[in-house]
Amino acid sequence: MSDDLTVTKPLWRTPMLCVASVALILAMVGLGFWQLDRAEQKSVIVGHLKSRADNEAIPIQQLDTNLTEADLRFRKVSFKGRFLENSDFFVDNQVVNGGVGYQVFTPFQLDNDAGFLLIARGWVGVGESRDILPRVDTSLLELTFEGRLNNPPQKPPLWNDKYPVSNGAVWQYLPIAEVEEVLEVKLFPLVVELAVNTDDGSTLLRKWPDVNDEWVAKHQGYAFQWFTMALAFFIASLVLLFKSRS
Repeated sequence: MSDDLTVTKPLWRTPMLCVASVALILAMVGLGFWQLDRAEQKSVIVGHLKSRADNEAIPIQQLDTNLTEADLRFRKVSFKGRFLENSDFFVDNQVVNGGVGYQVFTPFQLDNDAGFLLIARGWVGVGESRDILPRVDTSLLELTFEGRLNNPPQKPPLWNDKYPVSNGAVWQYLPIAEVEEVLEVKLFPLVVELAVNTDDGSTLLRKWPDVNDEWVAKHQGYAFQWFTMALAFFIASLVLLFKSRS
């Protein structure tokens, strides 16, 4: 009776698995470099945005009408006109300095019938009860302001469209088209965040997000994670390979 023994080749000596391991490591490294490329692209964008934010304010009527909303974002503008009475919009679930409240937006009619803006005026706390909206004082005189163009509040993450966007004056975000339907006017597509030191007749707190390198840092962090994973997998592959040969 002869011994018929089959020698099983260690798993890490099979060429296909070695090739697959190398391919996976190269893919991880490639994703790391892709994230670095994205970081460089975002760095250029942030540089442009910072440049806009540092420029002097220009009259909003002098903006180039051919510019896209992305090109207009964070530009400083000046304008003159009047707030519309009793037409505030309260965007809910806004946290400032650890407090929960609303960001208040009020439509503004430019002088000489030059159109309407939606003005981001600042933050106010919820107060003792959500059943009663905070009082916001609004001057009805002709006023001259400076501010920064920005996107209106966007749809919250994981938002379910089966829920209503608004409940009276309280909104979850501000889709410009729906706000226009409520007001029955045509609005400028971006909102204007009033300059922090502006006196608009209210006591609202203004704390707008800075134009910073957060986007760049995010992609750099993703790149570091991919490179770290590739290195860890490479070391683990070598250890298994050497063990299989011993």
